[in-house]
Amino acid sequence: MSNLVILGGSGDVGSRLVRLLSDHQEWKVWAVSRRNRAVETAHENVVYTALDVARPDAAHSLPDDAMVVNLTEATPPGLVAEILARGGTVLDTSATPSYVHALIRAADGTNGCLVTGVGTAPGLSTLMAAALASDKRVETLRIGVELGMGRHYGQAAAEWFFRTLGQPYDDPVTGRSVFPGTHPWRFSFAQNEAPRLALDVAFPDEGIHPGGLELRVHHYLAVDPPFVTRLFAVAQRLRLGRWMSEHPRQMTKLSQWLPQFGQLRTRIAAVAFDCEGKEIAANLFEGGDQADLTAAMILVTLEAMRSSDARHAGANSIVDHLDLEQALSGLRRHLDPMITV
Repeated sequence: MSNLVILGGSGDVGSRLVRLLSDHQEWKVWAVSRRNRAVETAHENVVYTALDVARPDAAHSLPDDAMVVNLTEATPPGLVAEILARGGTVLDTSATPSYVHALIRAADGTNGCLVTGVGTAPGLSTLMAAALASDKRVETLRIGVELGMGRHYGQAAAEWFFRTLGQPYDDPVTGRSVFPGTHPWRFSFAQNEAPRLALDVAFPDEGIHPGGLELRVHHYLAVDPPFVTRLFAVAQRLRLGRWMSEHPRQMTKLSQWLPQFGQLRTRIAAVAFDCEGKEIAANLFEGGDQADLTAAMILVTLEAMRSSDARHAGANSIVDHLDLEQALSGLRRHLDPMITV
């Protein structure tokens, strides 16, 4: 039996991951959160632990030989560095570039294994884009993620959304810092569907570039129903994104009062273009709840790493452990019939 620590184990994704692990008796699961909140599960090998991961001595409260899944950006990079320094493995799901880069710096010089982008986006979206990037004609990749508003998402996911709207990023074409919504794009998230507006945002792209090949990778975020995306586009033009980014908790509380509408689904479109801007190919994906997909992607990655003898020391991405076909096969096994490609 192997130890598996889930930092953020009682959150939206963490609770779903704990339930998925009910059928995996090879793991002893340590569900760690700030408050000791048990999750209903048939898994008899779950230990619920209350721990403030920001404490200087937090690493001493975790098993030495555990594989760690980090679901919260409240985890200090210094804690991750301690885990990696003693040879541990950390799987991270963060979608904030600055946080991911801080973790990569923390992994530098350690003999542990840090895997970034273990989720839906980045994660599944990374694999979809990397599969297209293997074509040498590709110069530009555009990756759109559409989130359905069929339910209220967890606090961490909602706060990330509002913070992202105010986080400048370096434009892949000009290299200049721009705000989200400056260069929107329209995606057909399904065949024979009219294109939908998506806003350009900051997103990690580790693992997409094959063999060090330099590509222009653009990331976009859309909301279903489409009129909500248009409302956020207007807010961005009015320069309200920075204000929302500075008040993510207040915006999250406000959003909880709004009605639940739109479909409960997650869609991803990865589209490749050549040097003349002509579309070469596209990978399209449609699944269910984003939290379910992320939990299943974590489990698929864990299974792949357990079955492989190779161990990649230092910082690497999900592309080093999975390919797109493996990921889709695993998702179908855990979530079927929620997956359409």
